[in-house]
Amino acid sequence: MNPKLKFKIDYKKDIQTFFDFNNSADYDNGRTLEWAFFRKFPFLKKYKEGNTLKISKEEVIDFVESVYEKEKETMRKNLSLYQDNWQEKDKEFYSLISELFDSKFWPKGKYIAYSTIWGMFPRFLKDATFQIPYKYKNRKYINVIIAHEMLHFIFYNYFYKKYPKYKKDEHNFLVWNISEIFNVIVQNSSKWLKVFEVKTMDYPEHQKIIKKLESKYSQKSDWKIDDLISDIINLIKNSKVKFLS
Repeated sequence: MNPKLKFKIDYKKDIQTFFDFNNSADYDNGRTLEWAFFRKFPFLKKYKEGNTLKISKEEVIDFVESVYEKEKETMRKNLSLYQDNWQEKDKEFYSLISELFDSKFWPKGKYIAYSTIWGMFPRFLKDATFQIPYKYKNRKYINVIIAHEMLHFIFYNYFYKKYPKYKKDEHNFLVWNISEIFNVIVQNSSKWLKVFEVKTMDYPEHQKIIKKLESKYSQKSDWKIDDLISDIINLIKNSKVKFLS
């Protein structure tokens, strides 16, 4: 049974996302601050101390509420459009997924796409929710983001059942790297691009591995995802590039 995705607006979700990003920004030496906050709202730089923002919860709440009030019509109209656009693609998406995973690997969850004002679009594995930009220049890319996060949900559930040794917290960043590379190889394949038309973005530290894998898998018509996963793991472990860890 494939999950039915819902779309919602909730400023409280964005408040929590702010603190999630801020609390974890030290892991990537502050890159999250630049991508999630400063590109969209440069004034937040005045709160920067090291790799975090020193700002009160009250200030964050006031700011988020004010943006949501100011942009409420744009959010409402865009989210309705994004929902319609996704519903035009979801059958094809689930068909593509069925070529990779059995539907039994969809985890239980809420399956909600929330709008966000921030510049990064996180997913939350515990309840199968994620965020999409409330406005974006390339509207086709919204479906790519949605497909990306939905693919994460089924991938993680499959991966942990297939490779239980990686369930320990010490492997969290390794699995994150594996999942992101996996998504790029899958989503930028010819079959997926026929449906979504636009490539998904990658992380700079993954590009060398992605290039190697694309040369191997781009001409294959019948993928075995365990082979791809194994190749990703081996390339990460043998790479000289510094990954999040």
